[in-house]
Amino acid sequence: MRVVILPGMGCTPVKSSNWYSWFQDEMGKRRHVTECILRDFPDPYGCRESIWVPFVQKDIGLDSDTVIVGHSSGAACAMRLLESDDVPKMRGAILVSAAHTDLGDESERRSEYFNRPWSFDKMKTGADIIHQFHAPDDHLIPVSEARFVAEKLEGDNFEYTELPGKSHFFHPWQEILEVMDNKFASL
Repeated sequence: MRVVILPGMGCTPVKSSNWYSWFQDEMGKRRHVTECILRDFPDPYGCRESIWVPFVQKDIGLDSDTVIVGHSSGAACAMRLLESDDVPKMRGAILVSAAHTDLGDESERRSEYFNRPWSFDKMKTGADIIHQFHAPDDHLIPVSEARFVAEKLEGDNFEYTELPGKSHFFHPWQEILEVMDNKFASL
């Protein structure tokens, strides 16, 4: 199984940002993970869909053995990848601190992810398993945003977990490892 980390806005260099290197190291210890890709993304402060989605598709590559892990703006990117006809159905997706609107923020508006409706029905079919994490105390993305996404993705292949005290998930948390080990190792 390949794991691809889609970082949040402003995360450069990505290896020293948030929990990403910790997660890559943990994935390297798992026999069911053949590769965990953690790369600097182009346009790290704009995170524009028109740059990120082609970068993920062409430079990194996605296939039926891939699990994408998107955090914040990376979760928006993951959601657009899940709904795309140009992306093969993936093994899984983990959405961390996902939003469905630009929150009235000009930077998010310019990222292009929020300039049209989401196709949640298509998103549901973009991966075998989708897991979403959010914290009720996230000061950047209100929990109501995540709950809306969770409501729209509800189904047999989806699970939503709220973790109090995790804010915007700037630090490692064990529950993501449990999801990787318990849900994806057996596929």
